[in-house]
Amino acid sequence: PERFKFLPHTNQYKKEFNYEDYDLLIPMDAGASYMTNFHKIYPDIWSLKIPVLNIDHHASNENFGSINIVDPNSASTTLILYNLFNYLNINITPDIATALLTGIYNDTGSLMHSNTTTEVLEITGKLVELGGNVQLVAKKLFKNNPISTLKLWGRVLNNAKVTDDGITVSIITWQDFEECNASYDEISGVIDLLNSIPNTKYTCLLNEDKYGNVKGSFRTRRDDIDLEKLASQFGGGGHKKAAGFTMPGRIHKETHWKIVPTNKIQEKEIKNLPTP
Repeated sequence: PERFKFLPHTNQYKKEFNYEDYDLLIPMDAGASYMTNFHKIYPDIWSLKIPVLNIDHHASNENFGSINIVDPNSASTTLILYNLFNYLNINITPDIATALLTGIYNDTGSLMHSNTTTEVLEITGKLVELGGNVQLVAKKLFKNNPISTLKLWGRVLNNAKVTDDGITVSIITWQDFEECNASYDEISGVIDLLNSIPNTKYTCLLNEDKYGNVKGSFRTRRDDIDLEKLASQFGGGGHKKAAGFTMPGRIHKETHWKIVPTNKIQEKEIKNLPTP
């Protein structure tokens, strides 16, 4: 995504490769193996024929690795990496510190979410001491929105409503993305703005992609609601206060914002989302 291109080496990646050419696979921050999407083109990639080091912090992670370093209590995967680097005596350069800070700031909403613990603040301070550019990270992630993003967010906010059950919901279609000249990743962040509405249970944002899928994102500020359990009902997962799912289908605005799956097997009405 454009917002992360300030980090060094983000242009060095491959989407296609022969995984059997490698000695070790290291998926990171994948709440489930299917979220990497590699299983679609490499069906046996997670068969453990090649060892897998699975590093993650999502409660929904099914421990699909040969070795699993999964800590649901960690605010971000980069916090786990920081502790792992220290344990292995790996030198944390200013570039590495900035990259680790980026993960922390992204997953804590700029240190404003409830997962901002004393450990998070202590490690953030240590990474700044190691040369991490916290001002750059905050600016690029939260103060750097092009006009296309603002237009897209405007449509999300215009579509927002609070149901009789106290759930904030909004939708965005792929047509909205195209009309705003916005890329798919520009939707990121607006759900936290929706989640600021007081006296609501949780927030649900639904958005289409160009491949015929609908992504649902959940957020809450309440301690008595478990969104990971809610997302699991739709085949997704995540954390207690932040979770999501993806399913084939399209959003039908005219029929009470239904997600109509492309296989027509079932319909999930957004107005009837359950309270977890």
